[in-house]
Amino acid sequence: MTVLRAGSATDPGMVRTNNQDAVLAGVTAFVVADGMGGHAGGEIASATAIESLRQSLTSTTTAEGLMEAVREANRAVGEASSDDPELAGMGTTAVAAVLVGTDTGDRLLIANVGDSRAYHFHEGSLEQVTEDHSMVAELLRDGSITQEEAARHPQRHVITRVLGTSPDVDVDLFELRLNEGDRVLLCSDGLTNEVTEEEIIRVLRSVTDPTEAAQDLVRRANAHGGNDNISVVVVDALLAEPAPGPAAIGTAAPPSIRSTTLGIEKDGESWWARRKRLGMRRALTFRVFLFVLLIAGVIVGAVFFLRWYEDSNYYVISKGNQVVIYQGRPGGLLWFKPKEVKVTDTTLAHVLAIHKQALAAGVDEPTLKAAELYATNLKMEYQVVNPPPTTTTTTTTVPGLTTTTIRGG
Repeated sequence: MTVLRAGSATDPGMVRTNNQDAVLAGVTAFVVADGMGGHAGGEIASATAIESLRQSLTSTTTAEGLMEAVREANRAVGEASSDDPELAGMGTTAVAAVLVGTDTGDRLLIANVGDSRAYHFHEGSLEQVTEDHSMVAELLRDGSITQEEAARHPQRHVITRVLGTSPDVDVDLFELRLNEGDRVLLCSDGLTNEVTEEEIIRVLRSVTDPTEAAQDLVRRANAHGGNDNISVVVVDALLAEPAPGPAAIGTAAPPSIRSTTLGIEKDGESWWARRKRLGMRRALTFRVFLFVLLIAGVIVGAVFFLRWYEDSNYYVISKGNQVVIYQGRPGGLLWFKPKEVKVTDTTLAHVLAIHKQALAAGVDEPTLKAAELYATNLKMEYQVVNPPPTTTTTTTTVPGLTTTTIRGG
């Protein structure tokens, strides 16, 4: 099991008057978006992408699901741009990370479009996970220019891939296996253009709280000039476990097939033969039979689809003082009602106030494992923010009298 805790900070910088960046720092999903396209367009583009990803990432459990979530955000920004001529041409970068469970353990999947970056901080060293989609980055990868030339290249701000400017977008995908104590940094180029990797490492080494670390990095970017909007999300792996061994693979028994002969009377004469012998008209023609069979198939298929759709979802909700997991859809679907599958050991007393409103309505999760992970993360996050008090016991001995005092700290 992997338990994450995140903090974020965003600032317009020292030059810009508005902030075209947007961030998302949830329990298991995290995003930084850097918008562009005029005074208002950039803000709307990044906000639209963040909202689309916020909705999609709650049900993301696979790499393809994450890539489709980014593609959906691309469509959402494009539609918003086409609906308003004043927003034509707006776009946004996006770097998104989501924690998913796999057969070999929890993994952090990272997707990016543009030059907002993801870094992995492990055992004191910092590694850039993503690759920038910019003209200068491509020239660097080709070996056409040096790092020093890239820093002063006149086209260093030209981005080659963004969300919202074309119907389709290529998405880069990366996978990280986190160790306990690792940190992941998501940021816009307003940080990396001002603060060196050495300085970023010093902050990540010394500032333990993720929110304070994010705020410190933003302050340093402003101190170095703050020529652009700055956005930072710092994600800490509070708990991580080794990958489990390979799961046992079983072979399911094939379903039994039962053969039944219909329409045979006791004397061996079939129902169809008897009607023909008696000269009775065929009330059920082959065409009518096929039509009835088709209608029956549609009805049965619809019932099975509704049952599958209802059972393919789980949600976490508060029930009294408990946090409970249900299988189904909140409120049910037609005559299919959700069923309670687990009462977790997380209570509302162990949930931060910012999550209680969402819990009251129900938080959708695609699998039981994802729902259990969400409930556990709520409790672990609360315990990290509100550690239990310590107690001190003092014993005083006086001839003929012994006094023990217990103090809470």
